[in-house]
Amino acid sequence: MKNKLIGIIAGLVCCAVFGGAILFMSMSDSKPDVHGQDSTEQSSQESSQEEFTHQSGTITSREDISSVTVTSGGKSYTASVAANGIPEINELKGIKQNLRLVNALISMCSRIQPYRLVEENAQDLKKYGLAEPSGVGEIVYKDKTKVRILVGDRSPSEEDYAYACVDGQKTVWLVENSVWLYLTGKAEDMVSVQMSPLLEKTASADAKMVITKKGADGTVLERKDDKWKMTAPINAELDMQKASACVNGLYGLNAEYCECIRPDKDKLAEYGLKEPVVTVSFKEGTAELELYIGNAVKRNDESEKEKYYCYLKGSEDTDCIYAVAKEYLPWVEITAQEIVSEVMLPNYLVNLKRITVTAGGKTTEYVITNEGGDSSRINEDISKMRTASVTSGGKELELIKFRKFYELLMKCPTNRIFTQDVNSEAYITVVYNKNDGTADRLELVKAGEGLGARVNGKMSYLVPQSWADAVIADIDALAQEKELRTEF
Repeated sequence: MKNKLIGIIAGLVCCAVFGGAILFMSMSDSKPDVHGQDSTEQSSQESSQEEFTHQSGTITSREDISSVTVTSGGKSYTASVAANGIPEINELKGIKQNLRLVNALISMCSRIQPYRLVEENAQDLKKYGLAEPSGVGEIVYKDKTKVRILVGDRSPSEEDYAYACVDGQKTVWLVENSVWLYLTGKAEDMVSVQMSPLLEKTASADAKMVITKKGADGTVLERKDDKWKMTAPINAELDMQKASACVNGLYGLNAEYCECIRPDKDKLAEYGLKEPVVTVSFKEGTAELELYIGNAVKRNDESEKEKYYCYLKGSEDTDCIYAVAKEYLPWVEITAQEIVSEVMLPNYLVNLKRITVTAGGKTTEYVITNEGGDSSRINEDISKMRTASVTSGGKELELIKFRKFYELLMKCPTNRIFTQDVNSEAYITVVYNKNDGTADRLELVKAGEGLGARVNGKMSYLVPQSWADAVIADIDALAQEKELRTEF
């Protein structure tokens, strides 16, 4: 019900705000809905209905509203209009409010126009649901006068309308469902669905995200120099197409609706947020946020979106439990393996000045000469640069063959994460020395069914022996000017 209610309200907001009121419709000449009255009774009321309609075209029509109090289901909230004309929900002070909906509520109450008259002098309000109304809107004006609008049942014959009357009067009207929706809502409906604060997404700022799941190692993603990398459970480059939703997901995170305002510990526990399924911690500059993802929201049918209850800590105006669509919570199912790059150490050849490979007790050094720019500069346009030559042992190598060898190094497989460190001597060591003075180090050690790949000091992957064999074979092939082995 909440999904439907919030969805319909949101869909009607534009009419309320930009039109100045709920959609005005002409008074109908059709016969009134009188719930079981026979045709004679209906006919006898037609002339009086026309006369009444002519005299009273609106239920309320005053713009000098001081406040509106909505009561439904035993709960109330009040929208007060400040001296500057800006309304605010009293019960939501300090909470980020949906200003469009709050303004639309006040605008709707300033002029409620009926669709048509149902019964002018109703003796039985119960049959319309007005004896015990679904909702009440008490409108207080600046001169302290007030009026109470009651809404009852939805019309069974005209699904877009509901019954309404003024408290103390017996005239029953049909009004737009939007009136019913506003006057049967709760304060939670007026909470903004924009959860995240307006983070200043500055690429140059360092950032860190920690994704923690029950029963699993935490995944740590860090951004430095405008580049995201994984630093736990392994050191790894990221496939940014796959990881983009994770690293950018907290910028402008929106909910479907607010479930609970200012939850206590018991409420957090009730929704699975005291021991969340997933916790996402995020730091960027001075901003520090923690997103807790709890229980799945029970769905009414298969067509309804999958949602999870969430709580965002670190932003004072979002002290609420929200229902968020699963599609906006990539951290629920994503694994470290799914977002790492297929290239273990993706260094462009033009950014390197030397590669050193140690294998089988022998060290081979490849000295690289690049032209067309300064590859040590972070913002240098490498598209204008090229590798001019590569030498080894004082001998210039055939560049096409060396590029094939380097491509093999880049193909070091990353399809199996491996974190169990192995204390044994390196079978192969590859050091990539960069023009900016830094270096990447890859060490392969024997590890059961394959080779453990230690990337910059941290065990990260399990690599097949066949890849190492191909590297060793190609070192010899390059030296002897033979054909290289490019597959493994």
